[in-house]
Amino acid sequence: MHYTKLTLALWAASGLLSVYAAEPTQLSPITVSGSPIHEHTAFEVPSQIDSVSGAQKMALDSGSLGEMLDHIPGVNNLSTGTQAGKPIIRGLSGDRVKVLSNGQSTDDQANGTRHLPNTEPYLAERIEVVRGPQSVLYGSEALGGVVNVIQAPIPYGQPVGGQVATEYNSNNQERMLGVKMGTGSERFGIQAGLVNRQGDNFTVPNVASSQGATPNSAASDKPLFVGEVPFTNFATQAGNIGVGYQDDWGLIELRHTQWNAQQNYLGITAANRNSPFVAVPTGQKLQNNETQLKAEFELGDDWVLKPSWTHVRNQREAFTGVEFEELSTKENAPKYLDLLVKRDDVKLAIAHPKLGDFAGELAVEMGEKAQTLRSGSLAPTADVSTRAITLFEEADYDRWLLQMGARYDWHEVNTPLNATSEVVNASNNARQFEVASGSLGATYRVTPNWSVAGNIARGFRAPSIFELYAEGVHGGVQAYQLGNPELKAETALNTDLSLRWQTPKTQMVATVYQNWIDNYIYLANTGAYRTINGAIVASTNPAAIPEMQSLQTNAQIHGFEFSVNHRLNQAWSTNAALELIGGLNTQTDQELALMPANNLRLGVGFSPQDWAALQQQTFTLGVKVVDARKVAGPFEPFAQFDTAPTGRASTDAYAVYNVGYNAQTKVDGKTVYLGAAVENLLDTAYVDFLDTYKGYALATGRSVKLSARLDF
Repeated sequence: MHYTKLTLALWAASGLLSVYAAEPTQLSPITVSGSPIHEHTAFEVPSQIDSVSGAQKMALDSGSLGEMLDHIPGVNNLSTGTQAGKPIIRGLSGDRVKVLSNGQSTDDQANGTRHLPNTEPYLAERIEVVRGPQSVLYGSEALGGVVNVIQAPIPYGQPVGGQVATEYNSNNQERMLGVKMGTGSERFGIQAGLVNRQGDNFTVPNVASSQGATPNSAASDKPLFVGEVPFTNFATQAGNIGVGYQDDWGLIELRHTQWNAQQNYLGITAANRNSPFVAVPTGQKLQNNETQLKAEFELGDDWVLKPSWTHVRNQREAFTGVEFEELSTKENAPKYLDLLVKRDDVKLAIAHPKLGDFAGELAVEMGEKAQTLRSGSLAPTADVSTRAITLFEEADYDRWLLQMGARYDWHEVNTPLNATSEVVNASNNARQFEVASGSLGATYRVTPNWSVAGNIARGFRAPSIFELYAEGVHGGVQAYQLGNPELKAETALNTDLSLRWQTPKTQMVATVYQNWIDNYIYLANTGAYRTINGAIVASTNPAAIPEMQSLQTNAQIHGFEFSVNHRLNQAWSTNAALELIGGLNTQTDQELALMPANNLRLGVGFSPQDWAALQQQTFTLGVKVVDARKVAGPFEPFAQFDTAPTGRASTDAYAVYNVGYNAQTKVDGKTVYLGAAVENLLDTAYVDFLDTYKGYALATGRSVKLSARLDF
């Protein structure tokens, strides 16, 4: 009831502000690249697309991609501390949400709930989110949606220019320093960027704790750690460079990006059933090198040949029991995990001009991925080969925009036979998947201000190497994990319908969707327990951890998304975003795991007149209200904490307030952008359902965020 009154109060305030509305100011339309044929505004395209760029991106910039996108209705953050955040789109995450780099495939070994996308958001100019299956354009792993991290275009014909930026977060003493710059002649351009980001352990509110609890203690929902949370620090460095050449015949561009990260992840352990739980670190080092080459060749009569190639080298090193600062001392230890992935993706597309009413693109794609287990266990050495052919067509009539596509994929996974493996044998070490997918979407402009958009799309996802052949201790779910070589490909049929309203002062979108997923893959407790060496033991053994295996079912996810941004007058604006979501295992009538809780965001902005040297000032006040959520069942990750002596798996409702301030000024003729915010203003003690540390810590407490950017 408290939240209902709060919501009404804020809406009433918005209504009072509108009474004093004066000269209206316009909201800028958002241009997106959700089509390979033409750019459109988000209001026009059938797909549900949101974009983060400009001043909004500066205010949201973070090392956590999931946290940056959490404000978008239908998008949530699967978080582990202050840096590791994975976007969940309409209840789907991991390998079901494809993170692209400049529209090209990448690889980050996203095998667990705590694995983060290997990207630095600061280096991007904008980030686009497409909700719903995008398999026609992007193949497997785009079953739930796409996050496209887009770098700045090559600056042809531009003088030397760029920016220097810095950020500071008080909660974990996080510091960021970055620089981006570029220049170009009429035909040649170059762009580059560097960023360094590091943070200490984050802190949570000081509340009553379960410190001193043992495995034999009574169940309690109190966190084990309060104040500073140990082993949650990190450091990342990233850089990119891009060069391009254009002429009358077209263009060719080459980009390279390197991302290095070191993180500590917090776990808990006890020496025996009567010993207190203590913190234990898992140190991790990640390195991602990505090279992209693309070209466009004008063939005449508006035919364009578009070849591209992407090479990714991704390395993951980890060891439980030491911090990342000491990983080098364990490189020869038997349990030291060293996984190397090399991936090449080639695409050859040809765009054709209008043939009748339709303009379109035909493409063939090939991919080769080699995963090598250099030491340790859990994920084996394996190869993946992919082939695909795809067709996308678009027609723009007076009031209709019609988009349709079709795709056929061949997907093959091979792993060597291993005499000691429990899951791999001669009958299952090679798997092939062939899947057809398609989409049909249309937008109808009822009036210049109103439109209706609908989509129906079939998506697919082939099981990953990890889901098929994993075998060993997986710290990300605190379990001994087994793959399932008999898994089938997931296929989805998604429908959505949205109503949109756009005026110079208001942008509103309301969307309903339903997604049926056959052969939905989930991780389930088998009922057995093991030690870290794989021996099966009783659940009462002090060294026991649960055994989990990938299984399949049929599933259904449905939801409602609503967002509105309204500019009341020159000074005042309001915004709101609502998400209602539910997921069901249709074979057992149980809820699906990792479903976000229903949530609502409300915000008010005030832009006063310029004061002294400060221009374009904006003050913001926002609140996020999140409903309670219970675990779906024993197969929910971290479900064991509902009956454990520490933490919780099911979570209560909560509300978190944030305030912010942004302005710009001039220094020696250069524009300086300033930002300040207080996140979790009231230092609220809460736990989010999608926080993977909820078993032993609260969510992050109050933090003051300061940022500055100098354009030159």
